[in-house]
Amino acid sequence: MARPEITFDAEMAEEICERIATSDLGLEQVLAERIAENKPSVSSTTIYKWLRLHPEFAEQSARARKMQAELLHDRAQQVAQTPLIGKVVRDDRKNGRTETISDNVERSKLIVQTLLKRAGQLDAKKYGDKIQAEVSGADGGPIQAAIAVTFVRTNGNASNQS
Repeated sequence: MARPEITFDAEMAEEICERIATSDLGLEQVLAERIAENKPSVSSTTIYKWLRLHPEFAEQSARARKMQAELLHDRAQQVAQTPLIGKVVRDDRKNGRTETISDNVERSKLIVQTLLKRAGQLDAKKYGDKIQAEVSGADGGPIQAAIAVTFVRTNGNASNQS
């Protein structure tokens, strides 16, 4: 038995796009959040169907993802500039276990890298890694090019026809 068709709800679609644009949540998390708040929701499969069938929603969703990329990029800068003070525990065979309270630089780096990577996935043109394609010949050498010219002798009578 087929599932009943869920009609496109422009208001819900706009709310979902707005939430995506203003948070670091993915689609599944936004839909779960709506359910937790007792708001009407649909499955991600329905959202993907709406994206395919409604070009205006697809454009709206793409804009929301670009805005989310901006937000994540800004958040990465903020994290990079803010100390993450906490307990740092190190296990060393010589000195044993040490605990210090300091800036957890490694954790900050991980958060920044994760935010920047996601921003690059959402807006590859602006925040993605530069990809440069290189074309080469066999064994990485230069491409060999050749031009062949073939002269064709025509019958002298052909030029006299007019």
